[in-house]
Amino acid sequence: MDKGAPSPTIISNDTELFIVFYMDIDDMLALHQRNIIYDSGVVVFKFDKYIKYTFGMPGNETIQGHPYSKLGIKSYSFYELKNSDFIKELQNIDKIHPYYNQEKWYKYKHYILTFHDNMFECIAQGFTINEENITLYNPASLILNKMLAKDI
Repeated sequence: MDKGAPSPTIISNDTELFIVFYMDIDDMLALHQRNIIYDSGVVVFKFDKYIKYTFGMPGNETIQGHPYSKLGIKSYSFYELKNSDFIKELQNIDKIHPYYNQEKWYKYKHYILTFHDNMFECIAQGFTINEENITLYNPASLILNKMLAKDI
């Protein structure tokens, strides 16, 4: 992902979750300052059957203070965390449901995207990735309509 300004944008409703951000395909090591009006070329992650996501700190300057840092988590990366305490915590909440089904929890995975200024975590059953030639300046509804029209 772009190390200068990936500008992550989250679009979600009850059933669909997208995170869209700039990816620097040409030079993964160079820092860039993005012009969100004119720059194009974003990566779209669509998470399938998500049940929860979080977004916020830490950023690249404070990620060493996060509990996952002992697992080797770094900024500007994508991870799947195995044996997730986050999933176990959600499963424990779900156990009071009258139709609780332990089997469904084996399908969920814990995904983590670390950006320059923040971190995104998601519990979902899977994901797809597409590259789009659009700018993040477009209104969220336009981006979402374009993604849904392609049925990613």
